[in-house]
Amino acid sequence: MARKVKISCVETSRLFQKISEEYGFTSEVVLSYFQDIDDLQQLWEKQQEVWVYTQDEQFRYGWIKESHLKGDGSLVPLYIGLHHTRVLDDREEQDPLLVVTFETREGLADPVLVILTMVDHADMFGELGAAKHNPQQMYYIHKKLDDLIQGDLPKGTSLHEP
Repeated sequence: MARKVKISCVETSRLFQKISEEYGFTSEVVLSYFQDIDDLQQLWEKQQEVWVYTQDEQFRYGWIKESHLKGDGSLVPLYIGLHHTRVLDDREEQDPLLVVTFETREGLADPVLVILTMVDHADMFGELGAAKHNPQQMYYIHKKLDDLIQGDLPKGTSLHEP
């Protein structure tokens, strides 16, 4: 059942561009979705809340889905606390996704919704087919995203690079 979560504001992670680049979303590609991302951010900030839904409900624009539950109801421990939503307001187009989380901040009554990265479904949940049923492959996919969000960027990558 969907639930409303009040938020104080929406922020973009300082790692957003670096993580997105690891999934093929260069600055130019991200910029091409700027208006779509900004529309979502404005929607969430205007409402000061976001709807969180689960596997059993239909996508609605602006709603975010819990990422730690697989379609079969099993748990993805590395994704606990992560949520995702479609960037585009289009029922037919599922990619790209924004990965978001809630962060508690001192002095704020409600959490901050933080936009962490942009990915495609396959990069977050595996390609349809045999790989999606390979536990080692799925662990690698989940671990990569978790490591990047934790700031474990590939060697030679700096947060200070343009």
